[in-house]
Amino acid sequence: MKFGLGIASPPVESPSSSEKEVAFRIILQAKARKKTLFFRRVALPQAGETVNFDFQEVTFPAELKEVKLIFQTEGPEGTASFWINPIIIAPQKERPVPVILISIDTLRADHLHCYGYERSTSANIDSLARDGVLFERVYAPSSWTLPSHVSLLTSLYCFNHQVETGLDRLSPELTTLADIFRKKGYYCAAFTGGGFLSTVYGYSRGFDLYRDDLGGVFQQEGAAQVARATLDWLRQNKELPFFLFIHTYQPHSPYACPYPYKARFLPENPKWGHLDLIGYLGGKQGIFKPLPQEERENIIALYDGEILYTDEVLIGRLLAALKELGLYERSMIIVTSDHGEEFYEHQSWGHGQDLYEESLRVPLIIKFPDGSPSAKRIRQPVRLIDIFPTIVDFLKLKTSDFLASLDGETLWPLVQGKKQSGRESLAELAGNILNSHLPRRTALFSQGKKLIINEEFSPEALKFFSFPPPDLPRLELFNLNRDPQERENLATQEPEVVRQFLRRLEELYQAARRLEKKKARLTRRLKEELRALGYLK
Repeated sequence: MKFGLGIASPPVESPSSSEKEVAFRIILQAKARKKTLFFRRVALPQAGETVNFDFQEVTFPAELKEVKLIFQTEGPEGTASFWINPIIIAPQKERPVPVILISIDTLRADHLHCYGYERSTSANIDSLARDGVLFERVYAPSSWTLPSHVSLLTSLYCFNHQVETGLDRLSPELTTLADIFRKKGYYCAAFTGGGFLSTVYGYSRGFDLYRDDLGGVFQQEGAAQVARATLDWLRQNKELPFFLFIHTYQPHSPYACPYPYKARFLPENPKWGHLDLIGYLGGKQGIFKPLPQEERENIIALYDGEILYTDEVLIGRLLAALKELGLYERSMIIVTSDHGEEFYEHQSWGHGQDLYEESLRVPLIIKFPDGSPSAKRIRQPVRLIDIFPTIVDFLKLKTSDFLASLDGETLWPLVQGKKQSGRESLAELAGNILNSHLPRRTALFSQGKKLIINEEFSPEALKFFSFPPPDLPRLELFNLNRDPQERENLATQEPEVVRQFLRRLEELYQAARRLEKKKARLTRRLKEELRALGYLK
């Protein structure tokens, strides 16, 4: 049996010198006999510490048919001590495929070397691509963290899962990827940077362990923190059937990773050796501020340094550890992102305000067990929401009826070389997310063309920004095959195509799921994190 234990906070009043520990005890009762399986004393956390936990393992005779396990704690009054999800592990005839899903926040596909980028930012991701399948055109369902990750873990468009603002929470009516794995006997663990991956939003459902306290946005070595916690867990649980979800904010602004990574792509005498971009712009109200080309290049060089750092300290160390533990060959490993990043290609910085290619195009690399197929590239456009059904289909975890209920479609037939009809892709941004003063945006991609619907800024919203936003038309239509930079708006030239897109959007929204919206209660820690991200004042 595996379990965790810990203490969330010390008591309000200082305990006496003899009461600075909590005793944890597990008693096995079989018929009239009792036996202590586990006993440990754990010191109270120091002032300011939020949690002090540890993972343990005990065994008991498999021949016992009926037993009772008693979990006891003794300590100072007012101490919040707890046990973490005890799991009884039975011997298995077959070893299920380990599954590792990695989300690198704010990672543009076109800034990875394996996607054609001129800089060598991603040697380890490139290596994984050589051992697996690289999807060249992958679309996220939104251009900011919360709704995009919920879509990743539910295979639903934003309008169907309805987690569209910073105050929405995942509905208990929905099935997550972790729910499925757990019901199939997998141990489910997550190591994340918190913020919009906080348990407040319901992400922890289905997970046996969910960490949201690792390497937040303002941590210079966030990816390394995630790597250390992940590798420690892997070494302790390598024999288990597991689903592992890993997330880091490392490439997200501010750009301040350790030397020499942050300096790798900088010119001589750069203006900035590190930078909080949103802070420099004066907060969210400055995202439309034009900057000189030299400063733009400096910013991009810093961003690329963050990718390089993430690739080496997280992806590189993870892949090396998997090989060392004998897990690499038989694992299914997926690397992707939730959205991209804008560097003023369309007159704005950051993400979460537009639905252009630089915001929505993300990487997707899947290494299948035993490395087959390998070094394969798929050009057909696919979506972030297709990852969930691909995993479920490949491992045969659910029926075709269940897969049909998802918005995403399995990629396994494409990987096998079977022809499929083109996939449409929908992306959305709700209006005024956490008082951002940004209007709603909707984009639909199909057959090489993309329609963007731009709601107007209200007069009050326009007053919020220190530099005016670009004056965008209500409708934008782009032929991405001929115009991948989205420079020529064809909406007035191709009105029938626009009407077809609008009719399709209406069909999608009419078929939307009807869920009771759940609101998230923002904790003090989460409010501080969102304030640091620039979403709260």
